[in-house]
Amino acid sequence: YTPPETPPTPAVPILTASSGYLFGTSSGTATCLFSAAIAASISFSIGRTVLRGYVEQVLEDNPKFASLDRAIEKEGFKLMLLLRLSPLFPFALSNYLYGASSIGFWPYFFGTVVGFAPGTFAYV
Repeated sequence: YTPPETPPTPAVPILTASSGYLFGTSSGTATCLFSAAIAASISFSIGRTVLRGYVEQVLEDNPKFASLDRAIEKEGFKLMLLLRLSPLFPFALSNYLYGASSIGFWPYFFGTVVGFAPGTFAYV
């Protein structure tokens, strides 16, 4: 589950549904949440190390983007929770973008896991 979810490509819901078939509802949900958290963490780390330097240069030139980045840092957990509850934002690509922002890793991680739980349970 983790390797297909790490690249910035569209998610494959069949993986989530098949985990319920293979492992049952409880174990399948736990497996999906654990795997999604690992994939999100890897993508976030890549975004933080590769893209953050470029974003910091852009922020120096754009005060509006800089204020948005500060707001993301301040309200990280709440923002991640609300964004993860919405199915409109692509999972894999957004992980890289969040890594490029100033959100801390732990607010990102816990907001991601808690926000993914309802949808994961529904698909499994």
